[in-house]
Amino acid sequence: MSLRSRLTFIVLWVASVAIVGALVSAQTPREASPVISGADLGFRPEGWKGKARTGTFVVRINGEWVEAIETAAVKPIPVVK
Repeated sequence: MSLRSRLTFIVLWVASVAIVGALVSAQTPREASPVISGADLGFRPEGWKGKARTGTFVVRINGEWVEAIETAAVKPIPVVK
């Protein structure tokens, strides 16, 4: 193996290690968001949409916060003219 091919191999190896390190560090687990809550009903904030706070409604079941799923659809009231 010539000196030039060895240097090329080392440079490519170092670059691949740096790329893999960057990808792995970007995938760290997200910490659980704090829950703004009452006794058994809460809201887990996740971000912002303009000035409005976005998030998920949660309920406490056996001491653990679980995401609440809607079962009813919201329908607008028809306007009578």
